[in-house]
Amino acid sequence: MKIAVLSDIHGNVPALEAVLEDVTRWRPDEVIVNGDLVNRGPYSLVCLHLLQRSFPAVRFLRGNHEDFVLSCEEKAYDPEHPLFDLRRFAHWTHAQLGAAVAELRRWDNHIDLTELDGGALHITHGSRLGSRDGISARTAEADLPAKLGERRDLFITSHTHKPLWRLFDGTLVVNTGSVGAPFDVDHRACYGRFLFDGRRWQAEVVRVAYDYAQTERDFAASGFLAAGGPLTRLMLEELRHARMFVGPWMQQYHDAVKNGEISVARAVEDFLGNAL
Repeated sequence: MKIAVLSDIHGNVPALEAVLEDVTRWRPDEVIVNGDLVNRGPYSLVCLHLLQRSFPAVRFLRGNHEDFVLSCEEKAYDPEHPLFDLRRFAHWTHAQLGAAVAELRRWDNHIDLTELDGGALHITHGSRLGSRDGISARTAEADLPAKLGERRDLFITSHTHKPLWRLFDGTLVVNTGSVGAPFDVDHRACYGRFLFDGRRWQAEVVRVAYDYAQTERDFAASGFLAAGGPLTRLMLEELRHARMFVGPWMQQYHDAVKNGEISVARAVEDFLGNAL
């Protein structure tokens, strides 16, 4: 059994195209998208259709960004409200997806496979604690039992945008990194290959070069950079530097923005002035 696991594509068409070429050559039995196909990038709908054409049997799981886009429907937001800029990019993605938003709602949040002797498998975007609760190199061993839940031979996670291999209590934990927005200072797209040989899983995280300069042009050509709000500037810098900008910005400015002490646009300007 050969499974290719892609995650955190975030509307990055050139990265996805390069990865799908590599996946096609590998010829897996199954292709799984482990969340965050959409949002945070320029062409979510194009990526969805590209996957469906390339692998009609592809299985999609929901990540936190699918949930974020779906939350745009739960209550009305005033686009003129100062805090709307915290969500503007997700509403832009929601509008781009159009009727395809309904597909996101049907996706599961995990796959659990228990019938393979020596090959019990769990796949989810973050952990058993939720799609925003990831597993990284900094995760303490004391926190892993709750995150991993009932023991499986292989636990596949994503969300952090950084590839990872860990062995814990007989479970191989693999983070597949990110196709569209790696945060480990390596611009190459990243996905996971998993092979069950009848006794155990073999895991490999593959890096694939792609034209990220084209993705930067897509940020502008799609309208995402102009209409998605100030936070899209941080996402563009993440692409350029292959490291996280939105998370540190949130830690530094989120409370001040919510308290009305500074606008999102001004906070982004201040942050980038210090970070670059």
